[in-house]
Amino acid sequence: MIPRTSAQALAAVTSALLQDHDVTGLLAQLVQDSARFVPADAAGLLVLDETLMLEVLSATSHRTNELEVYQAQRDEGPCVDVVRAGKPVEAIGEDEIKGTWPKVGEEIVDAGFRAVFAFPLRWHARTIGGLNLFISEPRPLDDDSRQLAQSFADVAALVIVQPQRFEEVDLLASLRRALEGRVVIEQAKGVLAYQLGLDMAGAYDELVRRSGQTFQPLTDVALDAIQVAHRGK
Repeated sequence: MIPRTSAQALAAVTSALLQDHDVTGLLAQLVQDSARFVPADAAGLLVLDETLMLEVLSATSHRTNELEVYQAQRDEGPCVDVVRAGKPVEAIGEDEIKGTWPKVGEEIVDAGFRAVFAFPLRWHARTIGGLNLFISEPRPLDDDSRQLAQSFADVAALVIVQPQRFEEVDLLASLRRALEGRVVIEQAKGVLAYQLGLDMAGAYDELVRRSGQTFQPLTDVALDAIQVAHRGK
């Protein structure tokens, strides 16, 4: 069942952490819920991999995923800045977005967004990634919305690293597993796009629909789609 409130959304993820769970699926749900409850029109999640390069973990749409990838490739943008600064970053209005990030800002504005916010994913004294929120209107977030967005970012960090004792190698292994789950999702999107004649955005929506319909984790649904395609060859 879709959580009715932001508190229920966060509580559901916390409860899942106490059981066997799908990291990729939980992160996808967190990103969707963050956009829904803050609210924002789109959201994305990036983390640092073991080479300290930013990688996309999840996004609310294919277009948002492209914006996040573009930030990582250009080494510029709200999530790049939030990881470097370790504190929230924002830009409101077309001029400020373009002025703050000359390359990536153009892409953000062209995608229809006029306000962008990023909140750090923190683990102890480290910033391991960022939660990006995009809004189509040039409006700020109030204090409650900022606190809620940071709460979603904090819980996302917990999902990645897990609430247990971690050595450095354990943290890197957790990040790698999360990234591997994202690779599976991307592969499945390509498979469904080819099979069903969809664009990548439609293929992602189909994966989410199947996950909700079957109550399977998103990664399991993606693996099923890939395996069915291989058996059909």
